[in-house]
Amino acid sequence: MPAQTMKRRVQFVCAVFLHIPLVAIAAYALSQDVMAHVQILGVALVATLIGTMLIVPYIGRALDEGGTPARSQG
Repeated sequence: MPAQTMKRRVQFVCAVFLHIPLVAIAAYALSQDVMAHVQILGVALVATLIGTMLIVPYIGRALDEGGTPARSQG
């Protein structure tokens, strides 16, 4: 498998995993009164989007470097 494809798969899986709390909160809200949980759903959505926007590029850079340890500033 090409390295670029593997990198995209890892990024996709990380992005999906970041959405698990949002899905759980939405499922709970749907089983109860949704309007009572709109605020927490909004917070979870924003946190999920920010987390995804931060982790996907980071994973891409980390995988582009080949997983080499950081060089010391000596």
